[in-house]
Amino acid sequence: MTPEEFGKRLQTIHQRIDGLARDGPIPSDQTMEELRAALEELRVAEEELRQQNEELAAAQLQLEIERQRYLDLFELAPDAYISTDLLGVITEANHSASKLFRILHRPLRGRPLATYVATEDRRQFRALLSQHNRRFLDPITTMLRIQPRQGEPIEAEFTYSTAQDFTGSAVGFRWIIRDVTEKERLARHVHDLTAELEQKIVSRTADLRAAQRLSDDLLVKEQAARHAAEASEAESRHVQKLESIGVLAGGIAHDFNNLLHVVLGNADIALSQLPQTAPAREPLEEVVRATLRAADLTRQLLAYSGKGAFVIRHLDLSSEVRDMATLLRTAISKQAVLAWELAPELPAISADATQVRQIVMNLITNASDALGDNGGTITLRTGVVHSRELKNDRFGEPRRGEGGEAAYGRYVYLEVADTGVGMIQDTLNRIFDPFFSTKFTGRGLGLAAVMGIVRAHNGLIRIRTEPGQGTSFRVLFPPVAGTASMEEEPAGIRSGWRGSGTILVVDDEEGVREVAERMLHEIGYCTIAAQDGRQAIDILERTKDEITGMLLDVSMPHMGGQETLRRLRATHPDLPVVMMSGYTEQVVAEQLGESSHSTGFLQKPFVAEDLVTAFRHFAEALG
Repeated sequence: MTPEEFGKRLQTIHQRIDGLARDGPIPSDQTMEELRAALEELRVAEEELRQQNEELAAAQLQLEIERQRYLDLFELAPDAYISTDLLGVITEANHSASKLFRILHRPLRGRPLATYVATEDRRQFRALLSQHNRRFLDPITTMLRIQPRQGEPIEAEFTYSTAQDFTGSAVGFRWIIRDVTEKERLARHVHDLTAELEQKIVSRTADLRAAQRLSDDLLVKEQAARHAAEASEAESRHVQKLESIGVLAGGIAHDFNNLLHVVLGNADIALSQLPQTAPAREPLEEVVRATLRAADLTRQLLAYSGKGAFVIRHLDLSSEVRDMATLLRTAISKQAVLAWELAPELPAISADATQVRQIVMNLITNASDALGDNGGTITLRTGVVHSRELKNDRFGEPRRGEGGEAAYGRYVYLEVADTGVGMIQDTLNRIFDPFFSTKFTGRGLGLAAVMGIVRAHNGLIRIRTEPGQGTSFRVLFPPVAGTASMEEEPAGIRSGWRGSGTILVVDDEEGVREVAERMLHEIGYCTIAAQDGRQAIDILERTKDEITGMLLDVSMPHMGGQETLRRLRATHPDLPVVMMSGYTEQVVAEQLGESSHSTGFLQKPFVAEDLVTAFRHFAEALG
């Protein structure tokens, strides 16, 4: 019952009572009966009024609780919540809004919201206010910059809608403002890195395809010549083929190191600028790890071409194989199942990690090919076997070409077993011959490379195979004393050392120059860029003593690093110079013959901390 209806009901009862009172001084029995009925109805009405008052009080209490809950949500919201009138004057603002505008000690109420919008965006903001007649019931989002009380402008996301009164007329605006400065900066940076990487990949793809076609043609021609020549002549031509491939591989590895340097350098710079808790750190660290793996492969190509050196350290064979899990799953047939039986706490072996990965990759690829389209299981095992067991185990005696006799008390082994077609004796006798392959698209270099790596590490190979029963390869390495050492990976952490002066950065690759300059700027240096040795010499002559150091690439057109360094030393014998190259330091030292105390070396790809170490050495030496 509404208050109006209840009031009319009481009025009707009172009128009845007054009418009965006017009937006469001596009421009749009928009058008394009607009077009692009216009084009873009045008591009922009073009871209903009491109940309605209690219900109203309960409703008011619940309304106050909901109001306080709304105020808590409003004040404690992580984003800035603001209400304004139609002119943009703030009527309500939560604590997050005060923090965003950096005004914590005075209320925002009564101030124009436009005051906190960056000057160049205020016209756009006022245009939003002028559209209140359109009644934006659904929120609309736009990007504006805000200017807090102190500090630089902030990129912000404004979500707004109109507020209406009970008649449906617009009376103001509701605003949600979110700081997206870091999000926008990271998005732009990732976009720039992606665009730069895509451009480099496109520019190099044609070169790599041409090199692949050249390599394929060369291999086909030389394989035909091998079958036509006598055994001794064929062996000589095999060596020549490997040398040709090595030259090609060395050139590709050198160019690819420049690409990897751009990726690794930018990722390292991005990591150094992110806090440890930033969500973007994990994908960037994954980029760094993947780039370092790619750098390992290029070092292997350089080593094969005679322009690199293997990096020998103590390894845990199980850990090295386990780290390849993702790569191995992508390398095998989709019908194949990969089973793992890796022994824990193996003795360490002394080996080059990249070479060990190459062994695993080649054996896994062969096992996958052996399974064909029918599928099957490939098992990866590691463990320890005593040398006295080698002659009695199921792998049998070592055969010619499989490795030397056992010379150690025990061996750490890697086994790759498949349930494929197996091999006949004729195939088994030739599997380690260079350029021998049973595959239509094979190159015949996989197992030959495995044998070369195993021999270089004083290891052995055992094979068990039967037609229709599958094949197992077991590679054995001699253990060493000590524990496995972990390979350090850049984490974007800087030592804090700062340099001063101007470094002349010389490289014909624009991306490499840009990354090097960013690294040098981070540690306090100014930079001047040159694209070849001629331009660098001209800059040195013009700037006199302004240049305090040089970062010089070895391989450049027009005038390479060797000639540039020779001319530089004639006029600036003590100028600190850090040479950089996709080749190793040994190869560069043979080319330059430079032993000056003012010359350092960095192999690409490198990170900013490597650059810090190089130039700090010169700074400390010069006092």
